[in-house]
Amino acid sequence: MFEFTMQERDRRWQKVRGEMAARDLGALVVWDSFGGHGRYNANLRYLSDCKTEGYLVFPLEAEPVLVIFLRSARSPWVAQRRTGHPNYSETIAEILQELRLEKAGIGIVSLSGYYGQMGGFPHATYRSLAASLPGARFEDATDILEEARRVKSDEEIRCIELGCAAANRVIGAVADTAGAGATDHEVRATIMDTLFRSGCEPASMLLYSSGKAMSGPGGGGHFESGGDRSLEPGDVILTEFDAQYHGYVAQHNQPFSVGEPDRQWREIFRVASEAYHNGLDKLKPGITVGRLDEAFLSVIRASGYVAGYPQFHNSGLGGVEEPIGAFTTQPGYKPKTSPFMVVLS
Repeated sequence: MFEFTMQERDRRWQKVRGEMAARDLGALVVWDSFGGHGRYNANLRYLSDCKTEGYLVFPLEAEPVLVIFLRSARSPWVAQRRTGHPNYSETIAEILQELRLEKAGIGIVSLSGYYGQMGGFPHATYRSLAASLPGARFEDATDILEEARRVKSDEEIRCIELGCAAANRVIGAVADTAGAGATDHEVRATIMDTLFRSGCEPASMLLYSSGKAMSGPGGGGHFESGGDRSLEPGDVILTEFDAQYHGYVAQHNQPFSVGEPDRQWREIFRVASEAYHNGLDKLKPGITVGRLDEAFLSVIRASGYVAGYPQFHNSGLGGVEEPIGAFTTQPGYKPKTSPFMVVLS
């Protein structure tokens, strides 16, 4: 089984600490949970290689400390672990005081960013830390981790490659299973069984819809049981699933047809395929997010269709990372088209 090396740990720690030093931060306090299919766990896991939820005190010059529910959580990178349940803030304040950082700059991670807006750093913990350490200077340092995570190392890419290999096995297994008469339960079980047998993690997301008229895989089968309906000739199956390996997400959207699809589904698939290849052709070093977004959307608009979901997004420890394309079904989200560039090495 693939494991991260200590050289990978040192690379991450050095990069993050370089940014901390530039901003005069004595420590980071990182919070993460298992929410969002495990995606809220990305920042903590990036620095600790530990699949857990809780907090990480990450000093500029001392050894980091995990403050978690169970001290037995496996972390090959972080030797110091303390329990803090249910009042984690007291333990965190004690650690910072022991490190003589009660008057230092403290960076709080998960206050902002794509996931921080939905499931960010607990307000009660923040208030308690500010009250316990009145001389400290607290600031949002989420961007330090997001910037560090954006460009993937060879070891990180290897995890995504292993996830892609698992996803390809899933696609083959579904093609063998999803014939007329098979039930939705059987197909969904095949997907998850193949992921698990390929070494993927239980937090892997699965969206699934089947029938003759759906708008996307999120239209059903997300939290619902999915039912025991039998597939019929002419049905289309829309899937979106995460092959999650070591926390790194290889996300796949794969349609299937039970028998020959009708004319409209064939046309939708043609347009989607053309938009995909047009975007892939334009994906070059230095392209802005806005130009890449337009490469996908221009084909869709010219064909008379509309797009409901982002045409692309970064992926890694978080299943959805910046940069992200336009999200028309969530008009409140605006893609950051100017500051970010797609850079391929």
